[in-house]
Amino acid sequence: MTHKPVFVRLPPLQGGRVMKLLRRFCAALSLSLCACQTLQPPPEPDVRRARPIAKIDVHSIPTRCVVELNDEYLGMTPLEVVVEASESGNWTSEGIGSVYVMRCSTPDGNGWERKVWYPGNGIPRRVLFRIPGATTGLVVN
Repeated sequence: MTHKPVFVRLPPLQGGRVMKLLRRFCAALSLSLCACQTLQPPPEPDVRRARPIAKIDVHSIPTRCVVELNDEYLGMTPLEVVVEASESGNWTSEGIGSVYVMRCSTPDGNGWERKVWYPGNGIPRRVLFRIPGATTGLVVN
């Protein structure tokens, strides 16, 4: 027994029905194309490493002296200074022949002391300035 092909006659498509059918076909096609794409993981965010820092406790005898680092005013003693350090905790080089000069002076400018470090020297955790000839603020009757 042989089968005869069956032809189904569809009603003619009108303008609105053609557009609906075309939209459905395009939506199904775009969904199938999206499913075939491999999803890439999002790129790694750029991580910026913070530069290493070192903290220095600065004290002086007498107290309330003016502190400068490379001629930049930092404050009055006692204070904590935060500086940029190398990975190993040493002073960094900002240029050829750069030095770090910390100067401490009395507010009236009568006495002062300075300390000098070179790039590659270890950064101290504490610095004590003893200002020679500075008055200690004692009142004598």
